[in-house]
Amino acid sequence: MKIIGRLVDYYNRVMDLPDAPSKVALGAALGLAFDFLPIPIISIPIAFLVARLLGGNGLAGALSAAFFKWAVPFFYVLNVATGNLLLNFALPDDSVTVAVMDTHGPWMEQLVQLGVPFLVGAAVNALLAWLALYFIVRRLLLLRHSRKSVKRNEMNC
Repeated sequence: MKIIGRLVDYYNRVMDLPDAPSKVALGAALGLAFDFLPIPIISIPIAFLVARLLGGNGLAGALSAAFFKWAVPFFYVLNVATGNLLLNFALPDDSVTVAVMDTHGPWMEQLVQLGVPFLVGAAVNALLAWLALYFIVRRLLLLRHSRKSVKRNEMNC
């Protein structure tokens, strides 16, 4: 399936969840935020559990974490770049590329060597992604609900 088709499918799944807009938005935002953190595979169940614990929609969290898995390598590069920018660290130009793109070498050890800038960038990017997606999804859900209620009122009149 093409990326546009997957995006439309994800959008429709999240928008059709029968829950309050703020709960669905909380779950979806947590799912994306957990993809920025260095918890590769278990972020899907963790997003589900944390969303449920915080009163959000767990399914939206799991769907969001699963959908954005394709972008995790880009998120990791962004984490290192953000951490370096905030901490004024200077790394060799190719270290991020080698750590993320080299599938044959010990990439996890190289990623660990990026250390503090990566973790600082992950925390900042996860927070910013959470805020952005929360408000976007919440706004879209509120608009969708208001349009549906207007249509129902027009049909009843």
